[in-house]
Amino acid sequence: MDEHLASYVMRYYRRFMTAKERLAHAHLFATEKLGHDGAHVIAQKHAGKSRHPAHRLLSDDPEVLELVQGGTSKFLLRTAERICAAHQDEIHVNRCPRCGEVAKTPKAKQCRFCKHDWHDS
Repeated sequence: MDEHLASYVMRYYRRFMTAKERLAHAHLFATEKLGHDGAHVIAQKHAGKSRHPAHRLLSDDPEVLELVQGGTSKFLLRTAERICAAHQDEIHVNRCPRCGEVAKTPKAKQCRFCKHDWHDS
């Protein structure tokens, strides 16, 4: 799975995330907000000292911490792959009819890669 498809799935099919995946996603968001670029161990150490509201999103759940191993991009890729495998009948990926790349949104009618326009089709 490429990053464009993973991003599409995570943006438009987030509802299929498990409870632990939601916590892991929030944890990664918090580490980035706290300025640690997904380095959750460092963020955990500084969480008690932080006054930033994002520190409340950090988790100490071992299952959540296992999900965030490798940082944000690996988490998003793994989660998108799991969602696609578990919900393949419920997911529609809007692709360009010319080049086959993933469209920006489910309703997009112009390719962001090859610029093909299929509004009139």
